[in-house]
Formats: sequence, structure tokens, C-alpha cells
Amino acid sequence: MPSTFVNNLRLEEIATGEKSGTWGDVTNVNLEAIAQAFGRGTEDLSSDANATITLQDGVLDDARSFSLKITSSASLTATREVTLAPNTVSKVWVIENATTGSQSITIKQGSGTTVTIPSGDSAMIATDGGGASANVVDILSSLKMGDIDVTTITASGAVSVGALTAASLALTQDLQISEGGTGASTAAGARTALGLGTAATQASTAFEAADADILKADTSDNLTAGFTSDVHNAGTKTSGTFTPSFSDSNYQRFVLGGSVTLGVPTTNGTCVVLMTNNSSAGTLTTSSYSKVDGDDLTTTSGHNFFLYITRMTNGSANFSSLTVKALQ
Repeated sequence: MPSTFVNNLRLEEIATGEKSGTWGDVTNVNLEAIAQAFGRGTEDLSSDANATITLQDGVLDDARSFSLKITSSASLTATREVTLAPNTVSKVWVIENATTGSQSITIKQGSGTTVTIPSGDSAMIATDGGGASANVVDILSSLKMGDIDVTTITASGAVSVGALTAASLALTQDLQISEGGTGASTAAGARTALGLGTAATQASTAFEAADADILKADTSDNLTAGFTSDVHNAGTKTSGTFTPSFSDSNYQRFVLGGSVTLGVPTTNGTCVVLMTNNSSAGTLTTSSYSKVDGDDLTTTSGHNFFLYITRMTNGSANFSSLTVKALQ
């Protein structure tokens, strides 16, 4: 009866009475093959196409290696399937995708599940040896961990952490700022370590979000910004009441084309309004200003006037003033 190779490492199993005088050689190869199954080997994809890696019967073969590096002589242009054969082998591999072309490889055995390994990554996979419908599974994809006791974490390069699920993660030492942590195990301690407050100011955990419109000044500083010089065009007014809004701009202009009432702004502030007559019938009256003074408002078409408007609140009382300056 001839030898068989039906085991998961494709070792030669000598039939009773066979291999007279050579059984020692066969046994030695088998032992070396078993050792190879704990080592590291390389398989190369010779072309830019799907490939099959077959574990050979009864000979030393890198495909048997526990740590298997897959390279490619050709630069891959798409994700390629790598079939592990025979499809009756149930085995664990750590497979490294070291192919060229920056493409993923998909590890399969039969028509069942597969595992895709991105370029440059490694995965620990297992085949179930289920024949034509055999599956490949990533045995670390749902790794359950208990307590992790970390004394020191030192990162010499970039550290990337995806989804991390653990029963508990216990750090016996605070992760220092230089190692990507806060240097503390409490919120108050973290704010102190990061320079975000003192013990007297740590009753609140809220911090103002970054905002380009927020101004900060020490008591000795002079405020030199905060007003806009953009001119707001309020358009042509022909009737009703025109009430300037300080939020539009500190500099505004409008055209007087009819009988219009100038109202008092509803908030505190000051602005300059350039008014241009475009109708000899245009008239501007004022409403509710505390004080109005300056030049007379003529109705001559084309004449321009500066209207200086100020409003300020004192307690419950509002005060407003309008000063008119004719420019012709």
C-alpha cells in the first residue's frame, strides 16, 4: 500500500511494510516539515493575476510556514485572489502582504468566506479545510481581551488605534504628555498638566471654543480693532422709516428719493451715514432722537450729507443724538 498525505501538513504517512530501508529518510523530512510549519517562508506571485499556492506533499515547502510572506515579481494593478491549496488543509497562517503595486490580496481556499489583507499589512488567518466550500477566517478580527496592565508606553513612531474593545483597560501609570496623554488621571489634574487652569479655576470644566471674533486684552492694552470700515449700501428710500442698524456697518449710505423718517437705532453704538438727495421733493424728518443739531437738510438734488448717529443706554433711559453735516 503506497504512502498517503491526507494530514493538514501534507506529511508522508508510510503504509505498513512500505519504505523498507528509507523510512528513516522519510521520517527526517517529516520532522523538518513540522519544524518548517513553525517558521517563516516566502511565496512569490509571478504575474499580475490571481494565483494558487499549493502545499506540496511530503517535501519541504515554504507554503507550509506559519509566517508566510507573499511577494510579487510583477506589480499588481488590482486586488488579486490567492488560493491556498489543497482545500482540505485546515491550518493557521500569519500572512504578510508584501506584494508590489500597493494592492490588497484576498486569501481564499474554497467558495466560502475570504480574508482581504491590505498592502503592507499582515493577518492571522485559518483555513477550515472544508473542501470545495472551504472558508478562510481572520482569527484576530474579534479578539476578546481581559485586563491589560500597562506600565510604560513608548511610541517611537506613529501609533494608530482603530476600534478597541476590552473588558477593562487598566493603566498603572498616567500616560505622560510627551507620550500622547494628559499626564494625569483626573480632569482637574489634566487641566493643570496641560496649562488650562489652576486649582482656583477648575470648578468648571467648560472652556470657550476657538472663535476668530473673540478679542482678548490685558488691562494695559488698548483696543485697536473691532469696527468695520466696509460701507453698507442701504439702497434708495422713498417712503416710510429708515432705521440704520449698527450691525450692518459703522459706515453706511443711502439715497433719499421721497418723504422718509430717520429712526433711532435699537442698539447702542455709533455710525456715519452718507445721504444723497436724488429728488428735489425728497424730505428727511427725524423721530425720537434726544438731540438733533448741525446743518440744515436741503432738498437740492445731488447734495450729500453726513449723518452722525450715536445711541447709548444709561440705566433704563436711552439717549440718542443726530448731527447733520452738509457736504455742499
